[in-house]
Amino acid sequence: MTPSKPLIVIEHLEPEVSPWLLLEYRHCSKIYGRNHLLITNLPAKYHRLIGKYANVCDRSVKALLSDNTLEKHATIILDPKSPTRLDYKALSSAKYVIIGGILGEHPPKGRTYELLTKELEGVRSFNIGEAQFSIDGTVYYVNHLLNNRTDEGLSFIDGITIEYFEPVHFSVSLPFRYPLENGEPVIAPGLKYYLQYRKLPEEVWREISDP
Repeated sequence: MTPSKPLIVIEHLEPEVSPWLLLEYRHCSKIYGRNHLLITNLPAKYHRLIGKYANVCDRSVKALLSDNTLEKHATIILDPKSPTRLDYKALSSAKYVIIGGILGEHPPKGRTYELLTKELEGVRSFNIGEAQFSIDGTVYYVNHLLNNRTDEGLSFIDGITIEYFEPVHFSVSLPFRYPLENGEPVIAPGLKYYLQYRKLPEEVWREISDP
């Protein structure tokens, strides 16, 4: 019997919701489903925007755990600094999976541990490998592990370079780990366009403007 799907809780830890972060949150929703995604610690001014893609809350996971809105014993956190590797047993037994809503830095500075894990005493932490994933890449990994009961068959690439030829010739390096699908890195739809033109694609503008 397939277990119920755990709720992924992304604790928003950036000062703003940048276009890049919006695209990653949007991709998380497409991968995992809006109804199974909760973004916490999100300022009220972003609730309508991000509410298109997830359930939203301005309270932090620490507050939600303190008042038992989230059950501590049924919650896990994904943290690259954890010494324990996430497996299907731990994932499938959880009701809530906490992910840090942080745009990555290279080299990693351990912000998930400092801002979340250290503050959430009693919550079990797990890593998903030795490299740093994007937010949506982490959700992709969780979804794959949940559906396949193993991460075997899931391949990765560590670092990608996107080359552009207009409006001028330049390249952008993303030094993170990305899952591969049909040999191509899985990145948020619209991110390549944003990095090229520094604006959201027209279809995303239409989507977020729709009442």
